[in-house]
Amino acid sequence: MSMNRWYSQFMVLFGSIMTFFYLGVGLYFILSSDLTHIDKFIRYLVGGTFVFYGIFRLYKLIEKIKEEFFSSKYDNE
Repeated sequence: MSMNRWYSQFMVLFGSIMTFFYLGVGLYFILSSDLTHIDKFIRYLVGGTFVFYGIFRLYKLIEKIKEEFFSSKYDNE
């Protein structure tokens, strides 16, 4: 396996961790009762932004997983 493939697969793993981080932080902002000192509108705005960005990253991650793990991109090496 080439270094390029290892790096690409590592970046997919890192991207998946960050995707779930964004989704988790967004849901924490929206659902947490610990953040009552922050205005509800701001919590929903920030939380919604994190959730939507996490969903976008999840979509891009699924495309990247298909490309890195299920394509014949590295068959010639």
